[in-house]
Parts: sequence; structure tokens; C-alpha cells
Amino acid sequence: MYTDDLVEVRIHGRGGQGAVLAASLAAEVAFEGGYYPQAFPFFGAEKRGAPVAAFLRYSSSLLMPRCRIYEPFCVVLFDTKSLPPEIVLDGLKEKGILLLNTAGENVSFWRNAAGERKLYTVDASHIAVNYGLISSGMPLISSVMLGALVKILDLASLEVLQQTLKGKISRFERENIECARQGYEEVKEVFPDVEC
Repeated sequence: MYTDDLVEVRIHGRGGQGAVLAASLAAEVAFEGGYYPQAFPFFGAEKRGAPVAAFLRYSSSLLMPRCRIYEPFCVVLFDTKSLPPEIVLDGLKEKGILLLNTAGENVSFWRNAAGERKLYTVDASHIAVNYGLISSGMPLISSVMLGALVKILDLASLEVLQQTLKGKISRFERENIECARQGYEEVKEVFPDVEC
């Protein structure tokens, strides 16, 4: 019914971290790459720090489901301490991808939880802090995670990513573009047989 190139992504974050913004910007990058995208949020309580899920779906066809994503190909986790693995990995395809924001803590735990799925990490919090992207003491990591996501999904080149971001973020545009670049360049795969 749907095309073989349909990709579905679920992003878990906390209110104020930029998970919804990352999904929206990823949809714009997908559009620039020739895909038909959808991006939409799911909120509980709309307040800073509350759990948030955002969804991204893209395909070369306009014909796509119009519902929440229950079996994503990729799950992005903005905060490794926010949710247990049962929730994060729920529905993630066996050949899927898990992307974590982590400085390295809990990597072996998440590597084991991910099983045969691919696991990628990027220290988005550190990168965002280095560029001064902090609000109410919380690093604003959406651009870093966006860059990492675009890279691991092979969604677009770095140049397309940077061009898409221009004019989209009114404050700290240069810093956000640099954070996206760093996320794109620094995301790393964690292999199953590597001791963490």
C-alpha cells in the first residue's frame, strides 16, 4: 500500500529540549531532499520538563498513513535518564536505529537493550552548552540531534542541512547551524561487540 522508502521516526524528549522543533526541521530537510514529509507532536502536560514525543514520517510518495507512529524505523532519545528502555524501544523495528544524546554514560546498558538494532550516540548536551544554547539551565539540543539524525538516516548532505536551517531559527542562528554541523560530524555508531 505504501512505498518501500517510507521512513518513520519517533523522538522522545522533555518539554523545552526542542524535540518538536527537531522533528519539524527534519521534515523541512526531507522536503529539500525530494521527499514528502510529515512532522507532528504528541504532548501530555504542556510544560517545561514534561515528557514529549514528536514524530517524523517521509516518503517519495504522497500516500502515507495519517496517524501516530507505533513501529518506527528510528527512535531518538534526547535524555537517556527520562524514560525506561521498554518505552523507548517499544515498537522499534528489529533492523531499526536508536540515537541517543549521551556523553558516554549508560552506553553499555543501552547497547544491550537495543539488541541487534543499530545504536548511535552524540554528546548533544555538551555541544549545545559549548555554543551557549541554554535556557533555564537546560541545554537546547534540537539542532545537534537534528544534525545527527540527518546523518544516520542519510537524509541529506551537510550543505542541504545547513541551507535549510538558514532563516528558520531567529535567535542564535549561527550557533544552531554550527551545532547541527557538529552533530552531523560527531555522531558515532556503537557496535555490539565493543566494550563501553
